[in-house]
Order: sequence, then C-alpha cells, then structure tokens
Amino acid sequence: MRKLTLGTILSLMLLCLAACQPATDADLKKADDTAQAAGHGNEGHGIKWFEGSVTEAFSLAATSNKPIFMYWGAVWCPPCQEIKHTVFKSPEFIAQSKLFIPVYLDGDTDRAQSVGEEYGVKGYPTMIIFSPQGKEVTRIPGGIDISRYNSILLASLDSLRPTRMLVQLALNSPDQLLAADYRQLAYYSWGQDFEALPAGTDPEMFKQLAQQASSQDPEASARLYLQYLVMLAAEQDDANASLKADATPLIRILAAPELIIGTWDYLAYSASEISSVLDLDTFALASLQNQWQQAMLDLRHNTRLSTAEQLGGWFPYLTFYFAGDGVPATVPAAQIAAIRLDAETASRVTRNPYARQSVVNQISYLLETAGLNDEAKQLLLVELEKSAAPYYFMSNLAALAEAAGSIDEALEWRRRAYEASTGQATRLQWGVSYVRSLIRLAPQQQGDINATALALLNELTRHQDGNRALEDAFAGRNFRVLRRLNTELHDWQRTENVDRLGAFDARLGALCEQLDKATTAMAHCQSLLAIHVLDMPQ
Repeated sequence: MRKLTLGTILSLMLLCLAACQPATDADLKKADDTAQAAGHGNEGHGIKWFEGSVTEAFSLAATSNKPIFMYWGAVWCPPCQEIKHTVFKSPEFIAQSKLFIPVYLDGDTDRAQSVGEEYGVKGYPTMIIFSPQGKEVTRIPGGIDISRYNSILLASLDSLRPTRMLVQLALNSPDQLLAADYRQLAYYSWGQDFEALPAGTDPEMFKQLAQQASSQDPEASARLYLQYLVMLAAEQDDANASLKADATPLIRILAAPELIIGTWDYLAYSASEISSVLDLDTFALASLQNQWQQAMLDLRHNTRLSTAEQLGGWFPYLTFYFAGDGVPATVPAAQIAAIRLDAETASRVTRNPYARQSVVNQISYLLETAGLNDEAKQLLLVELEKSAAPYYFMSNLAALAEAAGSIDEALEWRRRAYEASTGQATRLQWGVSYVRSLIRLAPQQQGDINATALALLNELTRHQDGNRALEDAFAGRNFRVLRRLNTELHDWQRTENVDRLGAFDARLGALCEQLDKATTAMAHCQSLLAIHVLDMPQ
C-alpha cells in the first residue's frame, strides 16, 4: 500500500473543502467579533494556536511527529495584518493548520525577541516551517496571493527538505534537486533570513535554477529569474559596476497573466531595481516598461490579489513615470482620478480595524508616491480614530510633515506616537524613532534627547520578571534598535560636542551587570558599551 504523505492527506482535505459553502461577509464579521471579544482579534481566525511555550511546542512536535508553523509578527505591522486577514482566514489554510503545530508570537510577548534571536528572525512578519525534529524547512514570504500560500505549505509538508540544504544542492549538486524543490526555492522569503545564502553567493545560481525549472514549473522559473535580477541589481550597487542581464525571460513573464500574478510581489515593488540591469537600449527598455505597467494595471483588480496588493499594481506605472527624463512634476489627471477611485474603493470595502492597518497603509503609500501628500495626510488623520494601532499612522504623519519641511509638526507626531505606543518592543522602537528624529531635526535640544534616551533604558527594566525578561531587551529586534540608538547618540555627542551622555552610559552599564555572563544578551550589551570606550578621552 502506498504511504500517504502529509501533502496527500491535505489534498484530500482540500477536495472536501471545495464542496463546502464559502464563508460570507456576515460569517467573517461574526468571527471578527468573537475573536476580538476574546482579546485576540488580530491573531487570525479558525486556527488553534498552540498555547504553551515555544520549547513546549517543539517538544510536542517531536513526540507527535508533526511539523511546526511559526508566525512572528506585531499588532501594528501592516503586512502582518495583511496575512492575518487574508491567508489566516482562508478555509484551505485553516484546514492545513490542523496538520502542524501553529505557534503565534507577537513581538511584544514574553521571550519573543529571544526566540527571534535564536532562529535568526529579521523582521515582521516572518513565517517559518520546522520539521518535527525542530529543523528549519523554509520561510514563506508575504505579498503573494492566498492560493500560493496553500500550495507552498503543501509542498513543504510533503518533502520537509530544508531550504539551506537545497541551496547547497543548487551550488554543488543541482542534479539532485527535485521538482518541488524549485518551487520551495522560488517562494522562499530571502529578505527575511540572514543565513540561507552563503556570503558572496553569485546571483548566477538563481539564473541557472530558473533555466532548470523552466520546463516543469514556469511560475517557479519566473520567480527564480526575477530573484536573479534583484540580486544582480544589489550587486551592481555594491560594486558600482554596470551589470546587465537578458530581458527575454521577463518579456515572456509580462506576456502571461498567470505568471504576472505569480510574480506580483517582484513586479510591483522591484521595478526600478529590475529595470536597471536589463540589457536593452533606451527605446527597447521604454517599450518593455510600457508593457510592464499596462499589464499590471490591467490585472490590478484580479480577485486572487488582496485589496492591498491590488493597489500595488500602480507602482510600476508611478516608478517609470517619475524616472523618465523631462516628465511633468504631476501625474496626468486621468491616472490621478483612477488612483483616487481605487483608493476610495479599497478604504470603503475594508471595515475591520485590523485589516485596515494594511490597506490604509498601502493607500497612504500610493497617494504619497503619486504626489498626493495632502490627501495622504487627511486619510491618516481620519484613520487615527479607527486604527487598532494609531501610533503607526502617527509615524507616517511625521514623515509627511518632515518632507514638507514642518519640523516642529514632525517632532510632535513622533513624540505622540511614542507616548501612544504599547508593548515593550514596540515602545522601545517608537521611542528610539523619536530620539533619532530629535537628533536629526533638532540636535540642539540636548535636554529632550538625553531625558528620552535615559527613559527608554529605564523602561526596559520596569515591570520585568527577572533576568529572562532583561535578556529579551538585548535580543533580536530590540538589540538592533538599541544599537542604532546607541550609535546615533554617540555620533551626536561627537558632532555637537555634547558631554551629557554620562547618565545614559552609566545606566546601560548597570543593565549589563545584571545580565548572566556567557549569554548572547551579555555579549550584545558589552558591544554597546564598547562604543562608549571609543568615545572616552585618551
């Protein structure tokens, strides 16, 4: 008898689901109300998240022989809310969740930053699949349509071959790659992992993978080729060189609607980078860009794309429009009218306050990109009364004010955002953002800079539960935020001849002394103190 894999079992479950009546708006609203009444309306619906610790989840995975799906995010994070209110509401995804142990970690919860440190989590959101033995298999990116999440998870559960192993095979033994491996590599979240690619990996690896996958999986081939172009553009920037690539595969992608949807995230948000490395003369490049922007606009209302991602269809047009030589400073009236209509429609159909975190952020970004900054500002001001995390939009308002040269207004929004923020990691991030803005925009305000920086350190130990929580303050995203603050404070001290960081430095030293030796947190804290030593008079 043929052994049933997890993927095969899941396929049978999905066939059953296909005969079920899809959830109505009323059903989803009822689920929203129920979840929010329980205190976790932002965590996804229908998925039974594991309620124990991460250690307990991995222990259960080993004894039950079930893989783990770990989601790491934050309430304020727009892409997180995008995933929660599209992917996590999908009946197919909910069915899949029964085949693994789903672990939800908010960045502000106990030990979340330490867990992020342990698994090399870079930012919100990160979705990682682990084997029952606790080995990382793959990371799933945001910005793709819902059906792709289901098929990627299906393939990962079927093989459980770690992406890092697949990279080594691609580099050394490409003939050992299986058909499913190409799709896993094509849909890996490369931007959310520090270690999947060895340092100095040649972009040519992705070009070769694209060629190998072309006959059996055109969509995987397309994504792999676009990843090659994105990496080539980054390498060109680093080396200040002129690297060029064949545009033929991209031309084929733009001629196939299915491939456009399958590569939407690349085409919508990396248009400038990809265009910069195409081996085309000026006329041919302009022709391709016209085809590119028109294809995206034609497909932007495709129902397989979420509301926020549909708006992303405008970005290639705006990117190419403003990159042209001698173009007017404003977008043509017809396009402006269409952008406004799409924005108004997206806002109207998105009622849930958590879902709006993603959609309104995308609308604001679209309006700003189109040069409609005043309209973006009015949108955000109205949204403050509706948002589940208004401090995020206050930061957007601060950026708009700074761009307009309104320094006092920008600083006031940064301050208000910090004061309104909640959660240890979130308050640290928003407080540091406020201090950095003061340093950049009002470096003479020494009192405010020093007082706020010291208050942030003091808050790290307030309401803490022993050294474990303190270690979390010097782990993961928290440490990276603190490192940025520490560096900019001492740069400011040197530039402005400020001699008033003694209290901050002393407090940081005192926190380091409370940490257990031979821990990553202690090493991180000591690396911050090392900057102070460099600043001391010789």
